[in-house]
Amino acid sequence: MQKPFFHPLCALRAAALALAIAAAAPCSARAGVVELDQDLPAVKYGWNAVYVELAPTNSLDGVFGDWPTDSVGLYDPAAFLATRQYSATSESQGMAIAPIAMWHRGQPAATEAVSLPANTVCIFFSTNTSATNLTVRGVPAAPRTTWHVTSAKKPYNFFGLSLQDGAGTTAGEILDGFPGINSLSGIYRIFGTNAAVSPALTRIYATTKLYDANVLLVPSSEISDWSGVLNVSPMDGLDYGTNATLRVLSVRNDGTQRRTAAIDLVPSASAEGARDLLPALHLRDTAVTVTNAAWVAPASPRLASKVLEPGETWKLEVGLDRSLFDGDVRGTPFGAVLRITDDGGASKWRVDVPLQGAASGKTSDEDAWPGGLWIAEAAFDEIHFAGDTSEAYTPAGGTLKVRMPMHVDGEGNLRLLQRVVVAGSTAADGSFAYTLYAGDAAVPATARETMRISSAVLPTEQPVIPLKGGDFRQGLAIFSFTVDADGATSLLRHPTHPQHDGLRWDFSTPAPSGDDFDNYKSTVKPELFSVGNIISFRLDLNGGEAPWNPEEEKTGTCTWTLENLRREGPIAIKGPMSIRRIAPQTDIVLE
Repeated sequence: MQKPFFHPLCALRAAALALAIAAAAPCSARAGVVELDQDLPAVKYGWNAVYVELAPTNSLDGVFGDWPTDSVGLYDPAAFLATRQYSATSESQGMAIAPIAMWHRGQPAATEAVSLPANTVCIFFSTNTSATNLTVRGVPAAPRTTWHVTSAKKPYNFFGLSLQDGAGTTAGEILDGFPGINSLSGIYRIFGTNAAVSPALTRIYATTKLYDANVLLVPSSEISDWSGVLNVSPMDGLDYGTNATLRVLSVRNDGTQRRTAAIDLVPSASAEGARDLLPALHLRDTAVTVTNAAWVAPASPRLASKVLEPGETWKLEVGLDRSLFDGDVRGTPFGAVLRITDDGGASKWRVDVPLQGAASGKTSDEDAWPGGLWIAEAAFDEIHFAGDTSEAYTPAGGTLKVRMPMHVDGEGNLRLLQRVVVAGSTAADGSFAYTLYAGDAAVPATARETMRISSAVLPTEQPVIPLKGGDFRQGLAIFSFTVDADGATSLLRHPTHPQHDGLRWDFSTPAPSGDDFDNYKSTVKPELFSVGNIISFRLDLNGGEAPWNPEEEKTGTCTWTLENLRREGPIAIKGPMSIRRIAPQTDIVLE
């Protein structure tokens, strides 16, 4: 039984085809860290199509060297991403690239592909007269299939199956939810024992039993990116790099039935990734109120599970406690596999994605929240008048917006800064890094990519103001400082004021020194006094302050109290604020 929609397979005997798949190379950052072994279904003599879920780190010669074949066609569904059947101008657009690339044994000049991406359908003629078992090792990735509209003269869609180990199921259960299938009567698999002609077809029915890595040819009435019953993002898994501690995993039920999505932690087949990650992981469903109680530390390979309605998306925050890796050499890799399954469901669907990263080479104290440079943005819009014995604030006639930098060092010391400079420089080993400069510290002339952040309302006489009360980790930070009456930054008076110049209220005799109100007989002249300042930052804590989940932005309330301006008592202003961490550097140069 021959069908015209197999025209692309004639490329097995055709000239070289230019494909995007030829340029796709496995990600070197993940190479050798998180890998799995995939056992392909036994291939029989004749034409075969198998679905390789992994991205092998070996060359194509290394992957196909032991296969009983001389040529392999690599099907690239992304060839159809740029196609369209109709446009606003009634124009059509065909494929910019062909859907099949070729590998030929011992013929590098005729081989178009240089690597094997994950989720590739491999089509080949097996020369062994007996069934042959094949195994592939590589980096896992979530399935992504691009469906195109099928017609009598266009190829069907190759759809590879990613099912639970040893679990067979039917075509009807596997394809549940795909909107582009009008019926299950036109689904095929390839076969044939004549290497000189294109493969023949055998019909598959809704009740036909299928297994992992099988390949179907499925017609579609519409363009789609449906990739199976469970759609998992990101496709390449969770990569924490050398310093990240929080990533989000998304699982969507693309079927028509309620399903239980389960997530298990599977060890990597690579020796480099053989670290026990389970104690370091913390999970939180983003649909749950963000509190400390919402974080779950799994105690078994089953990390989490959730019942999903059709179309429902499950977003799960995955926190990584890097204290587990204290003392490790920078760049030491770690990794495992997150296996997402239709738990107990008839589809038997399975998705594997890597969880990976590398040690930062720092201790947990150095990377702990809330170390680094923070910028507070306060909007004062309420006032508490002097002499008011109540705690009530009155709405102000306007809003005073103030920006204030703060820094938390590696020992937890908190400082309010009048100005700070972020400057980059190149070390002796050629590496480039940023350094923070504040207080009286001079920025080196060799520094580049500098940026200055300052607050005009804080006194330059005290460019660094240490914490006087509270605990930033607990949501409260209090700073206090004094602006002297004859200080250069006093907004009320300076030493050469033409009207006062240090005189009493009668403007004729010298004023006594000090800030004692009892020294004055009449209305207080506030310009004769120093002004006390108390700035309080109160954060809205929400349970996200763990070192392995360093929230970079928080909200709260800021209060600024001015003392010694009125005999009746202090004046205070208050308003909402946001505070954001803009740099993780815990080291700062102050002098």
